[in-house]
Amino acid sequence: MKRHLPALLALVATPLFADSELIPFTLPWNDDAPGITDLSHLNHDTAGQHGYIAVDAHSHFTAGGERVRLWGVNITSHSCFPTHAEAEGIAARLAKFGFNIVRFHHMDNNWGGGSLIDYARGNSRHLHPANLEKLDYFIAQLKSHGIYSNLNLINSRDFKVADGLDPQTEAQLDAKERHILGFVDPTFRDLEKEFARSLLAHTNPYTGLTYAEDPAIAVVEINNENGIFHQYYGGSLNKWPKVYKNQLQGKWNAWLQSRYPDTASLLAAWSGDSEPFGPEKIANPSFANGLANWNSEQHQGAAVTATTGTFHGRLAIKLDVTTTSQTNWHGQLNQSSLALEKDQLYTLTFWTRADAARTFSVGIGLAYAPYSGVHSYAGLTATTDWQKHSYTFTAGVSDNNLRLNISNYIGQTGALYFTDFSLRSGADLTATLPTGQSLEVANIASNTSDGSYLPKRNLDWTRFLSELATDYWTDMRDYIKTDLGYGGLVNGTTIMNSTPNIQGVYDLVDTHAYWQHPQFPGTPWDPNNWTVEPTSMVNTLDNTLAGLAKQRVHGYPHTVSEYQHAYPNPFASEGPLLVAAYASLQDWDGIYFFDYSKGSSGAWDQGYWDGYFNMNAHPSAMANALAGAQIFRQGHVAPAAQQVLLNFSPETETHIVATQGRAWKVGDGRDLDIPHALALTHRIALSIGDSPSGQPAPPAAPDGPAYPSDTDELNWDLSSPNKGVVTINTPKTRSLIGYIDNRRFDIGNVGIEIATTQEDWATLTLTARQGSFDQPYSAANILLVATGLTENTGMLWTDSTKSSVGSNWGRAPSLTEAIPATITLPYPADRTTAWPLDQTGQRLDPIPLAAKPDGTSSLAIGSTHNSLWYEIEVAAGDPYQSWRQSIWTDPAALADDSLSGPSADPDGDRIPNLVEYFADLDPNSPDTRSPIQQSVTLVNGKPTFTYQLLIPADYPLERLRIATTADLQTWQSHSLEADPIHLQVTPHNATHHQLTLTHRPITSPAFSRFATHSEHENSP
Repeated sequence: MKRHLPALLALVATPLFADSELIPFTLPWNDDAPGITDLSHLNHDTAGQHGYIAVDAHSHFTAGGERVRLWGVNITSHSCFPTHAEAEGIAARLAKFGFNIVRFHHMDNNWGGGSLIDYARGNSRHLHPANLEKLDYFIAQLKSHGIYSNLNLINSRDFKVADGLDPQTEAQLDAKERHILGFVDPTFRDLEKEFARSLLAHTNPYTGLTYAEDPAIAVVEINNENGIFHQYYGGSLNKWPKVYKNQLQGKWNAWLQSRYPDTASLLAAWSGDSEPFGPEKIANPSFANGLANWNSEQHQGAAVTATTGTFHGRLAIKLDVTTTSQTNWHGQLNQSSLALEKDQLYTLTFWTRADAARTFSVGIGLAYAPYSGVHSYAGLTATTDWQKHSYTFTAGVSDNNLRLNISNYIGQTGALYFTDFSLRSGADLTATLPTGQSLEVANIASNTSDGSYLPKRNLDWTRFLSELATDYWTDMRDYIKTDLGYGGLVNGTTIMNSTPNIQGVYDLVDTHAYWQHPQFPGTPWDPNNWTVEPTSMVNTLDNTLAGLAKQRVHGYPHTVSEYQHAYPNPFASEGPLLVAAYASLQDWDGIYFFDYSKGSSGAWDQGYWDGYFNMNAHPSAMANALAGAQIFRQGHVAPAAQQVLLNFSPETETHIVATQGRAWKVGDGRDLDIPHALALTHRIALSIGDSPSGQPAPPAAPDGPAYPSDTDELNWDLSSPNKGVVTINTPKTRSLIGYIDNRRFDIGNVGIEIATTQEDWATLTLTARQGSFDQPYSAANILLVATGLTENTGMLWTDSTKSSVGSNWGRAPSLTEAIPATITLPYPADRTTAWPLDQTGQRLDPIPLAAKPDGTSSLAIGSTHNSLWYEIEVAAGDPYQSWRQSIWTDPAALADDSLSGPSADPDGDRIPNLVEYFADLDPNSPDTRSPIQQSVTLVNGKPTFTYQLLIPADYPLERLRIATTADLQTWQSHSLEADPIHLQVTPHNATHHQLTLTHRPITSPAFSRFATHSEHENSP
């Protein structure tokens, strides 16, 4: 059951904050300007240049011998078919922002806009030539910028009766419900294969390759967000035309006949040890005491009159719907304070009738937020006669605050009656079949989502559907790979709509998640009546990242091909940073944001965002996505050191699906009672197959209220109630996301103080393109992104809750909060320069830095700079000091010149630290031979001195010297460029060069020694 959403109030006439408090900041849709915000160098020169992306022995994507992480976007429906000029601009900009894959989604739509299918021909069997040509050019442009493509075969295709389907198909099933008919009907499956062949065997004239043979087509997905269990629990199988129901029943009976020799054996197998009934849990079950213990709910204008009394011969409650709603939870009848024990058998019964036949749903779920269901039965029918409904189930949770809830009746006016509710532990598990049904006649009815079945029959039904599903998914996989010769990656659908073991027939496992997906109190997808809850994810452990982590399958690459924090949530810009950090911790392989499309005006250059998901023109989301690209693709956050591997065998999966399955959560690791906090500390994965290698149960939750990763690089801190903050502390990235609350944050050697913001919330990220925060003496080039509230000019919130703007998204330009902050950097001011950046990432006037007594510096940013991103450049300091800091991490040792100074010799091998640094030796482990090889030869009675040594490739040679003397008292220093010194530099390896120095003193006698400039001159 969904949470109760706040009612929409009258439209507020003015924005909650004046435009002047936010800065205009529009990111150009076709920006390809160079600079620190250009990450195109991360992409392959050409997508597919190393062949198809494959899966390596560690279950990660690989190309050209290197691991590939996918950082992508979904481009949807009509946006998939840009003009040639638009395609060039989109591809260049995506590459600049670090994206290396595009998922083409809803190309097959019949919504009246652009489609890959030419529905004007009366069916769905022909590709649209003009749009196919645009897609060809777009894919070729992406390829030329190192961006791969992911092609979805079925998203929103409107299969038609004219395609050869049963005449009742369109009338009885919506487009999505038709998409699983291929699980039973060969004609429908052939239509799917026909489309796949038309697309994948098509030659792209701009590449000269078919899609099947082009390695730039990295992924082909079979059937988006769908599966037989998803539709079964959603009730659509109940609506199938008779021809498809008959096919399903025929397969069901054939499966049963292969398993049982006769009806008697089947009934024996379906029967169980009956358990005596326990005490009644429902209070006032027949409404003899009126509405006592019961609650009749009405929401968002829906109206229901609840009356108790005697109706049609029974004491009951009458629910008379007078004002309808299309949202099922707007009318509910429920009783709370119910208790269940996990794995205990229960029986739920009740009686219903209606003045006119209608459907409803019943479920048991949480009596508190988020009101999620535990057991549900959808699509139940009430007729004009009293009928008894009986359901036997095994409890999936232990909880003493559950509720029995009747819902999904608010869409139809008229009266519905309920009485004689009963919920008791125990059950009669003696299996029977309706009169006339038998295995021998092969006419045992298929299970339906509104039917009541004994647990063991449900288990068999689940096994049957699992095999049916596996056959479909395997056949479609083989057709794509074998018949069509596609050599790339294939996946079926998402785990929430199918199951891990079923999807294990594919190359990868895919998932989807949205934080604060929009809710529609009235008509679904009504652009005027919707809410997006304005909540930051940092305040809860029960979040999208924890849910996704519990769906990962061991031995398979893990992708999230749809992810977003929905707009206009004021905190939505946190999404790219949080998913980049924790996807890295979990060691996932691909993240795709949903979505990246042109605006509702039909223009890519609209200059503002006007949808729940479209990030193309959302400045703070795009800026953080660019920072997230560096974090995720370049491995700035290390994978967790420890993995929690849990068993998820087919039988475990079957039990979960049979007892807890629901339409959008069929059965996966989220049903294993894994503590949410584990996803913030360790990697999580499911071990599938008949012989899983994991542990049978999850470990206990880690202690809070702060939850550091086991690498200590991430920390999810809930120490301040409702003021959560997440920090990233790695050598290449320092970041905070969350509530500022007048706190200073010290993240490693970076300090962050943020002044008052409009939501007391911000993100601030420093991520190094060059250099490392842990080596402040090295050169560095750092991107700083700071985000907060983001709006559009003239955007109007419907009320002070900031949960909706209705259709008043505003206009260009987009606006964003210039975060006021002071950042303490571990670099001296005289080596550090900072600039605010314009909308294309180009430097504006530099910002002065303040020098601090300890040799660090501070940088102040804010509204005067009119930017949300900045560049920081650090000139190299003494490279020895950077090495010194990497060897001696203890502050006291680092400050002690007698231990870590260049002339010191802590291991007593007579090789000073500076030379150990040159030769890449360990200064704390004695070496038997000096790394500087010296020799002297006499020519005409005069000495020639030769030195050979290794030196770091980036060490400035101007620091090196040759010192000479004639009396061993007074030494004279010579640069390597001075006569009579000859220098030869030869590459040694990726990090070091070999130097050969030849010195022929002019006068004699002479003595020579190798030295360095200034303070190190007398060291070696």
